[in-house]
Amino acid sequence: MSFAMRGVIEGFYGAPWSHAERLDLIRFCAQHDLNTWVHAPKDDPYHRARWRDPYPEAELAQLGELVDECDRHGVVFAYAIAPGLDICYSHESEWENLLAKLEQVHAVGVRHVQLLWDDVEHKLHCPEDEELYGSAERPTGAAQAPFSNRFAREIEQPGPLIVCPMAYAQTGDGPYRRSFAPHLDEGVVLYWTGPEVVSLAINKDELDMSVHRYAGHEHLLWDNFPVNDWNTEVLHLGPLRGRDPNLAHGKLRGIIANAMVQCVPSKLALATVADWARAPDAYDPLESYERAVREHGAEVLEALGEPDAATKQVDDLAALCEILKLGVTAPVGAALLRPFVP
Repeated sequence: MSFAMRGVIEGFYGAPWSHAERLDLIRFCAQHDLNTWVHAPKDDPYHRARWRDPYPEAELAQLGELVDECDRHGVVFAYAIAPGLDICYSHESEWENLLAKLEQVHAVGVRHVQLLWDDVEHKLHCPEDEELYGSAERPTGAAQAPFSNRFAREIEQPGPLIVCPMAYAQTGDGPYRRSFAPHLDEGVVLYWTGPEVVSLAINKDELDMSVHRYAGHEHLLWDNFPVNDWNTEVLHLGPLRGRDPNLAHGKLRGIIANAMVQCVPSKLALATVADWARAPDAYDPLESYERAVREHGAEVLEALGEPDAATKQVDDLAALCEILKLGVTAPVGAALLRPFVP
């Protein structure tokens, strides 16, 4: 059983990927049967900090080229917008700003859009919002639910709206979930990163509990693997591990993997994510990783640069994956991978 959504999100903090890197990764997605590409680079100002502002002409044209590349390769391009840093939820002018931005990206072919509320403060930004929502247990949750519902109802797109809530990790109850979930329209799908923001393991019981906390809403796993934006000198070059195959039998639409700041080195991990997403019950991390190294090892080695001469090499794939499990520097990774690359 494969997941309906299997993809990659450029969702990290730090310098966004280049246009050429994005085009390359879209082709990689098609090669590995990953069917979704989510455009959400945190430090693209027009995605988040300056969400109201239209894209400059050159950047808009590049966005259109990404959509076209996705269309050529049968990959869904999803544009995500993140207005939570400073939005006044109740101002009609803010809704009009959002519509104008989405009309701009629609003009270059975008048909799928997502709404992200992650990584913002629990703070309202205007007196009107305070009057409407300030008495709620968690005012931000109370404000975001009706705004998300309006987005879901009025912004036409194929499939349901996908929203990233502020409480996107863990399984416990809390004031945000209690203020947000009961008022959210039934069809909205919610991103979830697992029991932790960066989850070493995720099982179906944890998924079931999170779905319960969110009033039955279907989840989409935003898997923070192999992302490394909290320490870009440490690269996660090994295979995906610790994902319960029974997640495929829960209320989970799929998996969207958040890649590393280093684009090409992300391919080794992402290829194994693709294998797991396509057939969780049959996934073998070592077999998957062996294929990934065979297909992408040479270009990853080139991207990593000079190997660390002092690193002791291993000749066993299982031992290699164990060393890579918690991350290595680029020179160490290059030294360890070299004996395994054809």
